[in-house]
Amino acid sequence: MACFLVYLRLGVTMSIGVTEIVIISAVCLSTAGVTLSGLAIWSRYNRSAAQGPGSGVVIRCLKGRMVDADSDFLHLLTQRGWDGSITRLRDFFAFRFRGLPSDFPGDEPTLDMTFVARNAADLVELHVVRRKDVLTVSLISPVGVPDVRDHVARYRKHTHWISDLVAQSSPHPIWVTDDCDEVIWANRAYLSLIRDLGHAGGDEVSILRGLDPARSLPDREQRRYQLTFSDGRPDCWVDVSTAARDGTLMHHATDVTAVVQAEAAQRTFVQTLTKTFAQLSTGLAIFDRTRRLALFNPALVDMTGLSAEYLSGRPSYLSFFDKLRDEDIMPEPRSYASWREKIFDLITAAENGRYQETWTLSSGHTYRVTGRPHPNGAVAFLVEDISAEVMLTRRFREQLDMSQTVIDSLDDAVAVFSPQGMLSYTNEAYRDLWGDPDERQTLDVSVNEVSRHWQSHSEPSPVWGDFRDFVVGFEERADWEASVQLRNGGMVDCLFRPLAGGASLAIFKSAQPARAVAYRGVG
Repeated sequence: MACFLVYLRLGVTMSIGVTEIVIISAVCLSTAGVTLSGLAIWSRYNRSAAQGPGSGVVIRCLKGRMVDADSDFLHLLTQRGWDGSITRLRDFFAFRFRGLPSDFPGDEPTLDMTFVARNAADLVELHVVRRKDVLTVSLISPVGVPDVRDHVARYRKHTHWISDLVAQSSPHPIWVTDDCDEVIWANRAYLSLIRDLGHAGGDEVSILRGLDPARSLPDREQRRYQLTFSDGRPDCWVDVSTAARDGTLMHHATDVTAVVQAEAAQRTFVQTLTKTFAQLSTGLAIFDRTRRLALFNPALVDMTGLSAEYLSGRPSYLSFFDKLRDEDIMPEPRSYASWREKIFDLITAAENGRYQETWTLSSGHTYRVTGRPHPNGAVAFLVEDISAEVMLTRRFREQLDMSQTVIDSLDDAVAVFSPQGMLSYTNEAYRDLWGDPDERQTLDVSVNEVSRHWQSHSEPSPVWGDFRDFVVGFEERADWEASVQLRNGGMVDCLFRPLAGGASLAIFKSAQPARAVAYRGVG
């Protein structure tokens, strides 16, 4: 064409003839056609030489984007929802060829790899070439050009085999029904379940026909059914998930019998626990991890006077203890400003299991409050009414003080021993006689130590040995008397008497020094 234009311009300039111009144009056009044909043949030969003999291009990408692909392979990619990622190409070749890396084909700028087939009889190899920004994936074979359509068919057969294997080997029943609720496909687990339910020969019928779901889950297409076996075995429960596709319904059943039994056992346990809590005389308040009241019992209502409506509203622990303070159920703090800080310390101590306080109220009641940690960050408070116990202790202490006062007013020295042989009571006359100025050092001492102390202040005498036997003996006992001489020359008359419950009483009375020592043994 360029030659034609040149000669046309020359012809115009030189005024040559029309016939000459036509001849020259024809020659130039013929030469251009031959040149273009040669270029096409050279390009086709160069492409074939680069791929090697027996090569079929599957896909070609430029800068990570597909620019060329076999039509059958492209149709397969479309059906499988290929997202255009180069690394996703591995899924379409790894089933047939071995050694493909996980990041196939990789990101090296220059690449030339060949992968052999997993089956030795398969002579086709996978050839991957990258030159700068161009990636070419081809199938090569020494016996002819591989058919990409055959590779696509192999992939479909492999994926179908894998899907069927997964479905048939699944322990969960899987089946497909049409719009008339007729089963058009089922796996082995489903057919086995049908036989167990009493269908002769494992007829492919829907196990859901005629059954009402025991529970529906609105957040997804899943329902729970109760199935009854024909051989008398306990009923089983299944959760059935349903998905619609292409005018059919696919059902997946999962055995949840253990879950149903566990839920029933949990409900029974909670009911039993609730009844137990309701019968407790100790008030119970459990706060969850968010520090809101999660559980309480009637005893707490009776002891605190708080209404059940208020407690059912799940107040926070700050509100709960504020309410107790307002109702005079816990001691009034000296400073309200430090009240909240004290409550925080109370919760922290309860979380560590260290909180225990006694609340003495203006109403005359006394409560023992104990904090204990519970699982999952919960905290439990136990409120016990110990008013009667405290009152009994006070009265007992008053009686002890009164008894001690009476004993101290006696002129005779008195010592009382417990059934275990420990010194329990003494009076001032006793401490003056035997040189024990401190009552705290006198008490809770064994009879052996006490008798040795007496013996160290008196002349040798068998009285103390007999007294030891008298205190710790198990035989029937009676009053007996004795007299001993002290090292300072004085005389002491002793009276030993058994008390109720196995206790023993010793009474010492100072005698005139001129009196003769008399000893009358036990009995």
